[in-house]
Amino acid sequence: MQVKISPVNGCANVFLSLVTLGVYPLMAWLNLRGWPQAVDEQGLVTRAGSKIAWNEFTKITKVITRIGRTSATTTHYELQSPKGKVVVAPYRLEDGDKVFDYVWQRLPEQAKKA
Repeated sequence: MQVKISPVNGCANVFLSLVTLGVYPLMAWLNLRGWPQAVDEQGLVTRAGSKIAWNEFTKITKVITRIGRTSATTTHYELQSPKGKVVVAPYRLEDGDKVFDYVWQRLPEQAKKA
């Protein structure tokens, strides 16, 4: 299954690019390299091209981020393996809950308990 990222609003991209003097697009690109590009029965492939088998994952961490001084939050999951960290952020993915459920069902039990 291909994993598609929902795009950030174009106006927000322009604003962030201007405010950061053009650094934002580079940082966003570097950050997204640790996100999944595809998932299947064998494992997942990151946007950087790393292939990680399901049995290689050692830990999953739920990360809740508070947005500013509001009560609004976002939740993403960090999957740890010897090959690095993979971020699964359902709120930024098309069919994000479906993608996360697919990943969760295939993770080894010891990774879920760690």
